[in-house]
Amino acid sequence: MLALTIGGRTERLPETERDAAMRRYFDAHQAGDTTAQLVHLEGEANGPMGPEEDPPPTAPGAVSATAQARIETQEAWLAKAGFALAPPLYAPGTRVLPVGDQNFRLERQRVETLPPFPGAASAVTAAIRLEARRDHTVHLRDLSMTEHGTLLVDGEEFAIEGGAFFQLAAHAGFGMGARYLAELCPSPRRALNVNAHLSAAKARQVTLRTRASEERELRQVYATVTPTYAAVDTDQVLGVVLRDLEYARTEMVYDGSGVRATALYMPDKVVDLAAGDIFKSGVRIETDDTGRGRIRISAVVWRNRCLNLLIIGEGVVDTMSQVHRGSTSKIVNAVAKGVKEARAKIGDFLNAWGHARSVLVDPETILRRWVDDKKVFVQGERDRDLVVQRLLDAWNYEPGVTLADAVNAVSRAAHETPTWSLSIREELERQAARLVLVPR
Repeated sequence: MLALTIGGRTERLPETERDAAMRRYFDAHQAGDTTAQLVHLEGEANGPMGPEEDPPPTAPGAVSATAQARIETQEAWLAKAGFALAPPLYAPGTRVLPVGDQNFRLERQRVETLPPFPGAASAVTAAIRLEARRDHTVHLRDLSMTEHGTLLVDGEEFAIEGGAFFQLAAHAGFGMGARYLAELCPSPRRALNVNAHLSAAKARQVTLRTRASEERELRQVYATVTPTYAAVDTDQVLGVVLRDLEYARTEMVYDGSGVRATALYMPDKVVDLAAGDIFKSGVRIETDDTGRGRIRISAVVWRNRCLNLLIIGEGVVDTMSQVHRGSTSKIVNAVAKGVKEARAKIGDFLNAWGHARSVLVDPETILRRWVDDKKVFVQGERDRDLVVQRLLDAWNYEPGVTLADAVNAVSRAAHETPTWSLSIREELERQAARLVLVPR
């Protein structure tokens, strides 16, 4: 049984009306109805045949054959993706205690209340854009510090953050005394010392990364880097990964230097949740815009190791780790590749958890996007509108408003378009398989 809420009113519908209910929910959600909700009511009748039932639950503390088989399969997926996790503290498949089931439900609820990845990314991007960042490349000998501890750069005065000052000291050759100058030396004497070192510095250039601040009238130097620093900042990274993670909830923190964000996925439920189960997965993005770190993208999984869902093992596989050196376009391409690889490494779990069947999409929009982005590509066919129409014809034969329905339309079109050769059909099948893992 389904519970569909639109306009604050809830009605119950049988599972046979699932696709129509999902379409109504999607239309209401797109129209801005904040009350719109579609919920599966477990244990209620679905018509003459009744609901699809899970096997009877295994007693807490006993080994579940269902869980044991599932964990064996998960082990194969983990090995294939390169994860290395500590084993559970109990025999794999040992059923959790009731508190373990409760903790899973609480974690599931917590993840659901997290912001969607696009919203969180947009908020961080907006904050960075408000900083109005500007870089200044200057010779060390042309810099000077005032008695107030600010920097003069080509006649313009800047405040300087602690981390940027330590970087400046390292580049100018007085890094060993930076902490004394920053924390203990009185202001006039500090300026004299710093300026003496700057004037005696080697003929080298530095790039001062500056930004505006609501708390200060002066722009701030937040990083001192070399002119070879390749600026691919957090807002640009988030823009590159956005589409591949658009259906995830996220934990995202921006600390002024960079972001640590994890796009999270969980199953709605786990039959006989047990020691050894992978119960959550994600893609982690870490950035640093100050020259003190790198861009890192990782696939992450979480394993339950005990019977209470309290001792958790975390497995991480890096798919991209890049310092800010070289071509910015190559770094951007590496980010795009890294997030796709990370998404693919957890793809088996997402498929098993029915992720594609739970993601609502506008079929016409997403099918056209796939063709425009060449995610769906028919060799030798230059008329993109014709390809989109063939996909829509296939979708209309078996309509639905989930990602899985859109992917099924690609597979159906591959086999039901008589002018497409066998090689085209096989290639479209491969493309469809990738689209389930990377919903774009």
